[in-house]
Amino acid sequence: MKKYIPLLFFCCVTNFTTAHHSTNANFTQEIISVEGLIEQVRFQNPHASVLIKNVDEAGSETFWLIESSSRTTLQRQGVTFERLEVGKKIVATGRKGRRDYTMYLQSIDFEDGTTFTPEPDVYSNR
Repeated sequence: MKKYIPLLFFCCVTNFTTAHHSTNANFTQEIISVEGLIEQVRFQNPHASVLIKNVDEAGSETFWLIESSSRTTLQRQGVTFERLEVGKKIVATGRKGRRDYTMYLQSIDFEDGTTFTPEPDVYSNR
């Protein structure tokens, strides 16, 4: 029996260490919205992201990195790579990043009037 204790301990420890990281490390609780054109889409796992170009009233361009859940999760919720087409105008709303010009997605308003809201940020309270 004693020879199985280290194996049992190892199995338990590895289960606890595989938890997903928290978004609190990179994003604040402040909610912001940014309007812009989709410049680039990374539709992949473990996190998808959209780069949008925002042009302010003075004509200055700013690029925002909008992070989201995984490609698999987005697809299950009905968002396809084609829906996030480069050149489309969107308004992204989400949690402001701790780094400049970053956000964790809470919703996207598309130019056609539709809104996409991903599943709740289940890791934000860890």
